[in-house]
Amino acid sequence: MGGYVRAMQQYAVFRGRASRGEFWPFAAVMLALTLVALALDTATGQGTEKSPGGVLTALVILAHLIPSYAVTARRLHDTDRSGWMILLVLIPLVGLVLVVFACLRGTPGPNHYGPDPLIAPGVIGNRGMPAAEGPALSPVAPAASGRVDVIAELERLGRLRREGHLSEAEFEVMKAETLTKSRS
Repeated sequence: MGGYVRAMQQYAVFRGRASRGEFWPFAAVMLALTLVALALDTATGQGTEKSPGGVLTALVILAHLIPSYAVTARRLHDTDRSGWMILLVLIPLVGLVLVVFACLRGTPGPNHYGPDPLIAPGVIGNRGMPAAEGPALSPVAPAASGRVDVIAELERLGRLRREGHLSEAEFEVMKAETLTKSRS
């Protein structure tokens, strides 16, 4: 649900990057709201078999139109692609490539659309976590003594996994990197 809220807070922000953890919750909630609106419109007699939907469905779609374009453009930016590729939806079947792009992991580190939303501290839309909360969001947060604070980093990675910002595979890779760096 946090991804949906972040996407709606950035209603018309087409710059920057959106991770999968922001895009997919937004898409799921928007789909659920649309299906509920369709059901309510059908139950009230506004929707028919030939013309599903009604006023409520139209309002839900209208309320999400700009945010859906914005979060999709930011998601494309995260995979280092132009937001203008959203126009592919106008070409039958070719627009499905956007689903593939939305599933891909974003480019690690900064790209020319902005910093990585998974590791950039203090960036709006960075998993809803301002820089003041917890350790820095770099892959490994060094302690003041120059050593890696392994426990804090593993806790941070665990929190990101629990909140749905990291997949299990991404968590395992980052955990292994943290443990490897702590041994050297």
